[in-house]
Amino acid sequence: MKMPVNLEKMESHPHIRTTWFYIDEDEKTKLNWLVYEYACELYDVIRSSRKKALKAWKAERNDEQIAEYSAYYAKRMRKSLIDLLEGRSKVIDALGAFVTDYVHSTTYDASDALIELGGDAWGKLMGICSVCPQRCLQEANRLSDFFDRTD
Repeated sequence: MKMPVNLEKMESHPHIRTTWFYIDEDEKTKLNWLVYEYACELYDVIRSSRKKALKAWKAERNDEQIAEYSAYYAKRMRKSLIDLLEGRSKVIDALGAFVTDYVHSTTYDASDALIELGGDAWGKLMGICSVCPQRCLQEANRLSDFFDRTD
């Protein structure tokens, strides 16, 4: 199945800003686009989760706070992605510290649930990437014009 690619304008996520994933023009890479997409997927997975361990965690946060957490977590995962791409690791490492460094008051169960959802979001994203012609993982350091095509 081929995914259609709109070569003009793309709709960005309503809560996660593409500008959170680059500072300079040369940082508009396919890897950073992938990290943005991961943050979007993570946000959606967290918002739709019915995990009991996250009920209080989600109740204490609004959409913007969950979006900021998702972007933070995705950016922390960037190093694991680079290690995977450069052959230093065969797996993507998700550490509890990625959760607790951002949200200090998170319970163990909520932290564990967030890490699990991080894996779920990654799996969903890789399912999409497997049919996408952009090859963000394989061409990680190449510039992506997607940043310039979002709302």
